[in-house]
Amino acid sequence: IVLGMEQELLMAAAIEHLPEDYREVLTLRHLERLSFNEVAERMGRSRGACQMLWLRAIEQLKTHLSAASRESTLS
Repeated sequence: IVLGMEQELLMAAAIEHLPEDYREVLTLRHLERLSFNEVAERMGRSRGACQMLWLRAIEQLKTHLSAASRESTLS
């Protein structure tokens, strides 16, 4: 349970460091479970643009999580 909570805190902190558009696309896709068509409609962008934005957001999130994970292991 503790490890799960630590991971959730790391995820929340990593998401906070993302640009607003990245946070929004991740929230719409993963928390609200919208399709890319619905995300595109909500964000006023094309489906393709939202898919690219989502991919970039995921990559940046991975980078932040990896850095945070390394920092927590060094502590």
